[in-house]
Amino acid sequence: MGIMARKVILYLAQSLDGFIAEPDGSTAWLGALGSSAADDAYQRFYAGIDCVLMGRKTYQRALRLAGSYPYSDKESYVFSTNLHDTDDPTTVVAGNVPAFVRKLKEHKGKDIWLVGGADIFTELLEANLVDELIITVAPVLLGDGISLVASGIQNVNLHLSKVEKLDQLTALHYDVCGSNK
Repeated sequence: MGIMARKVILYLAQSLDGFIAEPDGSTAWLGALGSSAADDAYQRFYAGIDCVLMGRKTYQRALRLAGSYPYSDKESYVFSTNLHDTDDPTTVVAGNVPAFVRKLKEHKGKDIWLVGGADIFTELLEANLVDELIITVAPVLLGDGISLVASGIQNVNLHLSKVEKLDQLTALHYDVCGSNK
């Protein structure tokens, strides 16, 4: 039996109308929902990963929200061409994102969390490097904001594998079947 490759999993919350943040990047609306079931689901997910990937904007937003880097107990990579140094255990990667992630998936370890960045997510999805999406839908309508994917994404097939009710939120688990190009 062969070694099972690590999965890259996009795990995030979005509003019912499909936004992952307000236009200014704020996710205060999410914190206001206060769901212990969603918090427990997050803790279970977090225990199953040992690596975190994100884009520069997501990284800087996480620092602003938490005051310090919130994932210092995990191997962490930030994809950026203009961020060069960090004061935390994060490694900045400026090269070919799909090639880097392909190599990372081959290393032994737990699953890999793609925290965010619509451009990074779209690039990895189109390179068939995202294995699963866990999208927690919050019962709020933002009307405008930052979308889950960058514009111009090709048709990608997903398979709904699980639905979880987390108080007033709903976690949708999708396996990525690949692009329909």
